[in-house]
Amino acid sequence: MQVYKSKTIIERREELDRLTEQLKKGVITYVESDQYKEILNNMERFHDYSVGNSILIGLQKPDATYVASYTTWKKFNRNIQKGEKGIAIFSPMHYYVEKQEERIDPETGQTILDLQGNKITETIRKKKLGYKVAHVFDISQTVQIPGRKEYQFSPVTELSESVNSFDELFRAIEKISPVPVSFENIKSGAKGYYSSMDSKIVIQEGMSESQTIKTLIHEVAHSYLHGNEMPDNMNLSFYVAECSEFHSLGEFYNNLTLDEAIQKYKNIPSERMNGIKEIGCTLYKDGEWLGELPLVQGNKIQIDLINTIKPFAESFDVQKAVMDLRKEFADDGFSLRSTRELQAESVAYIVCKHLGIDTDQYSFGYVGSWMKDEDQLLENLNAIKSCGEEIIAKVDQSIRDGIQDKYGIHSHEDMANRLDAFMKDFDLYEYRDQEIYKGSNYDQTLSCLRKGDTKGIEKTLKETVSEGRDDHFVSEAKGLMKCVQTFHQEKSVEFSKLAQKRGMKH
Repeated sequence: MQVYKSKTIIERREELDRLTEQLKKGVITYVESDQYKEILNNMERFHDYSVGNSILIGLQKPDATYVASYTTWKKFNRNIQKGEKGIAIFSPMHYYVEKQEERIDPETGQTILDLQGNKITETIRKKKLGYKVAHVFDISQTVQIPGRKEYQFSPVTELSESVNSFDELFRAIEKISPVPVSFENIKSGAKGYYSSMDSKIVIQEGMSESQTIKTLIHEVAHSYLHGNEMPDNMNLSFYVAECSEFHSLGEFYNNLTLDEAIQKYKNIPSERMNGIKEIGCTLYKDGEWLGELPLVQGNKIQIDLINTIKPFAESFDVQKAVMDLRKEFADDGFSLRSTRELQAESVAYIVCKHLGIDTDQYSFGYVGSWMKDEDQLLENLNAIKSCGEEIIAKVDQSIRDGIQDKYGIHSHEDMANRLDAFMKDFDLYEYRDQEIYKGSNYDQTLSCLRKGDTKGIEKTLKETVSEGRDDHFVSEAKGLMKCVQTFHQEKSVEFSKLAQKRGMKH
């Protein structure tokens, strides 16, 4: 799992572009496949169970996953196993009643009278809804009919693999979570959840390492994009204009928080409007003004415009603001929950890929189950990418901080001192004899660390490990190598070749 080596901004952007494109192609291919179409066709034949029936099913058979009637299971080429008892639910049924009603004039709303002045009545046949007790069976109560086509019923398969350095990785992700993380036995069967009301993330206990990490990242993505815990970012401010076309026509409010902007926008009286009102944002980066952009016009979020302007499309702060605005205004017609799940799972896929954890089968199926159509994914890719970049950067930094804390190394100078002391103790390749002047080896090591070119140092430490002369030195070399990787940064080939000619093979 290559997670300790720093990457330049360009390298990280290139990686995110590759992963985002891979996500788009993977999900669309999965959704368009016969496998997914079959799943959707199967699910269409199931009842859409009410909350009450869901509770009844849970009470009678807590481990139920897919339930259907006897007739439906027959259509899926499955028989009910002998001795199985059905799960009782309330099944809707329709019946008709006839009653006499007065005929009403649709224009006046008055009862129509005949020539004698009597009210005219007619027999109305009305459809009524009632309920009866019916029985369904869980898939575990059925058996495949031999020789018949076998249907697939689950779009996702739980991850089962172990994860290299699981404890360190979990702590690193937990550290960047804006809310506390805990483990529980979640009775609903969910693998985890994020609660903005209780400000917490809960993970199902007893899952595999890969499923646990993926679920944690999924819930952290929810908290970043959809929660209220993230502090206001000073790189973004908001404004409200009564007239979007000409800000000078009517009131204009500047330097607002998002909550203030929403309230100002809603408080503009309709009679005072001189055009379409607007909420916009001003974006800064490192103190540099990048521009202004309307986010909401005429009560509609300007998704297409936002995703067209690159600095705004790639800004996590802007995309977070869009998600908060979605709670108040319409945008793409997709349900808020489906959009949230699509975003969170897609972010989890990208971050897991960066960490070397394969979630293709799980994530593509999960995203596909929430995706209404291809446009929904495409319109959310910028939010997915920007949040993925935000989490990757913070996880990488958290991992580096954790390793450096573990070994008591917090600066280039600390690292150079530890390496110099180790090499003097071990005296590998007559290290002391290579000194041009007192402290020259230390100076060369420090210079390489500051430039981020650690390949030569890592090579030397690897040779120490491979030779295995002394368990103590091998153990220390492994720890130092892990620390050195936290200072690594890719450089040009020319620089690397030049550095290898100096000192500790830098």
